Amino acid sequence: MNRILNQWIAVAVAAGWAIHASAEISDEAFAQLKTLSGDWAGTLQRSTGEEIALTLSYSVRANDSAVVEESDEDGVAMLNIFNVQQGELVSTHYCGLMNRPVSTLTAAENGVLSFTTDAGRSGLEEGKDEYVNSWTLTLDPENPDQFTYQYTVINADLEIMTATAQVSRVE
Repeated sequence: MNRILNQWIAVAVAAGWAIHASAEISDEAFAQLKTLSGDWAGTLQRSTGEEIALTLSYSVRANDSAVVEESDEDGVAMLNIFNVQQGELVSTHYCGLMNRPVSTLTAAENGVLSFTTDAGRSGLEEGKDEYVNSWTLTLDPENPDQFTYQYTVINADLEIMTATAQVSRVE
């Protein structure tokens, strides 16, 4: 009986540590997003061969609890709000595709912040809806005035389109 109890205690302690580590990683990633405050510009290159102008504007809002990203892709304005909810870094994207993907931080290592959309949480259905299904921001602490902005869109036929831009801070 003691052996089973000890195993349950070990599992509970490990689960608590994992939640704490996730919250700590989310807080660190959120702090990195705050450093993007300001205006950015670049050229978005899509896997379809299309190249379009991209502008991004980041601001810290709501008593430092949210980072707002305003984007403009060749005249299509969109909004992304990042915030930490119950120890999890969440991104809610108000999309030009007329939907609202909700993504969570799935990895944060060496300045690379990766988010994956939770289709169910977003009210979307893979194989039916077209939506942004991932984001990656690659930050370089050696060069805080540039970063790589990338996202993927999954189409109703499950085809993936990738869009990537090297953006620079606008002075």
